Amino acid sequence: MIRSDGTGFWALLGPDLAGKSTVLRRLHDEHGWRVISYDERYLGPYPLIRQLRSSWITDAFGWAGKRYSPELVVSVLNPIVLYFREELARAAGADRVVIDSYYYKLLVKCRLLGVEHTPTFDYWRSFPQPGRVLYLDVPAETAWARSGDGTRVNRFEHYGPTVGRADFVRLQTDLRAALLAEVRDLPVRIVDGAAPPDEVVAAVLTTMREPAVAMAGSRAVGR
Repeated sequence: MIRSDGTGFWALLGPDLAGKSTVLRRLHDEHGWRVISYDERYLGPYPLIRQLRSSWITDAFGWAGKRYSPELVVSVLNPIVLYFREELARAAGADRVVIDSYYYKLLVKCRLLGVEHTPTFDYWRSFPQPGRVLYLDVPAETAWARSGDGTRVNRFEHYGPTVGRADFVRLQTDLRAALLAEVRDLPVRIVDGAAPPDEVVAAVLTTMREPAVAMAGSRAVGR
């Protein structure tokens, strides 16, 4: 249950193409979890967030340091992260609440790709922290294969100006280390996201059903 300060929810993390969207869809549709995400299917009542997300990928990030300052580029992400915080507030008192990546992935990706604004990042870190974190772990090479060898990769998912396997794998490898460092003070479970989909969902459900006390100080299951 989310406590009055907003904590107690799960955060689902993982690299690009880890299968988070599939897991979230099945948690929502088959098991009644409340999902907080900026995936299209959850943004029907929030066209502002949908438009900002699309514009950020197609325009703002690509022109960071050129047409737009890094501060301006990060500021466009702020309403998206505020949307997460407000959705958590609306979910206060509910149980079975999971948030997709929260601010962690946006912050880490921006840092890795050279779009820095420390005051904004410090502000995001002041938001309510999840009670528990589940990391859906997928090797970078597996994620590359899932992308159709780069055909489904956007510019926020690789180093360098053009997509290539080496630059994708390198970013995803750095992303894993940086995400786990960002949540190192929280109870984290790691589930093998490279397993068959039904096995992944079963492992996620098993992990999420564990009593909170069993998570204290724990780090990993699966891989």
